[in-house]
Amino acid sequence: MKRFFPILMAAALAAGTVRAADEIVFIDLQEVFKQFYKTQLAQDQIRQQIDDIKMERDEIEKEVSVLKKEIEDLRTDSRDETLSEEIRANKRDLLEEKLVALQKKETEMADFEKLRMQQIDQQNQRMTKKLFDEIHEAVINHAKSKSYAAVVDRSAQSRIGTDLVLYTSPKVDITANVLAVLNEGREKTLVEQPALKVGE
Repeated sequence: MKRFFPILMAAALAAGTVRAADEIVFIDLQEVFKQFYKTQLAQDQIRQQIDDIKMERDEIEKEVSVLKKEIEDLRTDSRDETLSEEIRANKRDLLEEKLVALQKKETEMADFEKLRMQQIDQQNQRMTKKLFDEIHEAVINHAKSKSYAAVVDRSAQSRIGTDLVLYTSPKVDITANVLAVLNEGREKTLVEQPALKVGE
């Protein structure tokens, strides 16, 4: 019996090892994406482009403001009866030209902003897909190295917005492990930042 007990213990330990290797684990992909250092670098790049767009838009707005001031002055002068009819007629002609220029400039500003924001939105989508592809590859490689049976994304939600995974034990959560692999050597560069939304 004494000899049999160690054999049972060894068998139990072996079985436990097999179960650990074949277990199903969980990961919060949204958290991984948020804390991945490349995500933060990409968001910084997008923010810089949005700031550049705002600067360009501000320049166009200044031109619009100047035109509006000129239009107001011309409108006032065109109605000033102390001026000759010829001068007032010239003012009205200039007023019409300025109104056309204003309409063109406002259309230009709207088209510019719409086009640039579409470009940034498309770039953001491409970068997001590329980052998730890299994260997925890291998850797959990690899972294979640990011989996990499956990895489930616990941040996934149903069509009505409810969590699909209601509870996960920390023992089977590999979020931190995958982040450690992705951010290896980059921990000091990570700074907590709000998630970026195009248009902010």
